[in-house]
Amino acid sequence: MTEDPLKPWFPIRTERLLLREARLSDYDDVHAYGADPEVSKFMDWGPNTPEVTAQVVGRWVAMSALWPRDEVNLAVELLETGRVIGSIRLAIQSKANRTADFGYTFGKDYWRQGIATEAAGAIIEAAFTTLGLHRVFATCDVRNVGSYRVMEKLGMRREGTLMKDQEIRGRWRDTHVYALLAEEWEARRAERA
Repeated sequence: MTEDPLKPWFPIRTERLLLREARLSDYDDVHAYGADPEVSKFMDWGPNTPEVTAQVVGRWVAMSALWPRDEVNLAVELLETGRVIGSIRLAIQSKANRTADFGYTFGKDYWRQGIATEAAGAIIEAAFTTLGLHRVFATCDVRNVGSYRVMEKLGMRREGTLMKDQEIRGRWRDTHVYALLAEEWEARRAERA
């Protein structure tokens, strides 16, 4: 990997967003989306209680003191308002194979605006160009059309569907797996240039 182990590869600024380490002061914003049953409907967590949100934000803040680390959870701040509207995670799954997975969550007021695509695109760009990864992948509940449409917009391909691979809230979930290789991302970048 090409990442400088002495220096984090974030924050990342996009046209509308700042992807940055979480702060304890983000609690209210994180709880606003984390407690929403619609937001967590297809997730393996939530809806969050105030105590769970406090634990999550506390864990993110504690993790920010560690560097280097293989998993990074970033708050997604909307530049226009300074509010945290979601979170995005990148986790190295295999250093030897230069592979990572990522995931994201956004408040429902920010769905269908290209925000998840913008944030995930920035994470993928960092994964391939800054970290020198070979492959990134993401998963989602097969019913989460919005999430897999984001992945498809980014050029990720569905590699398969895992049948009844997770039991969540007493129901077995089927999971789509999407992935993208560094050379595929580079080809997309060249097409857009």
